[in-house]
Amino acid sequence: MSIAAVQDFLSKVSDDQALQEELAKAMGAENDREAVTALAQAKGFDFTSDELWQEIQARQSEAQERQAAGELTDEELEAVAGGEFLVSTAVGASIVATAGLASVGVGIGISKIKW
Repeated sequence: MSIAAVQDFLSKVSDDQALQEELAKAMGAENDREAVTALAQAKGFDFTSDELWQEIQARQSEAQERQAAGELTDEELEAVAGGEFLVSTAVGASIVATAGLASVGVGIGISKIKW
């Protein structure tokens, strides 16, 4: 169990459309943090819900610092240059696509998170 496993999971989410859809469903569960952790574990990623939460908080903090400094991530800059609308992420996932998981930082496009 480790933060590195959380980061690996969020990276995988950013590259896998099917996993993004599964993640979106897990985030709709009553206990979404546990559901996301269970999904990750089913996919071979070994971390706890507390480790997931720790990484999400770290990503949110980084995103807030970048925003306060007026900086954009590479993904945000690319979206602006391409004329797309991108939810800024902190989770993935940015989990999600970029999110308080509202942007999990992976560009998944989830706009609401309960935790």
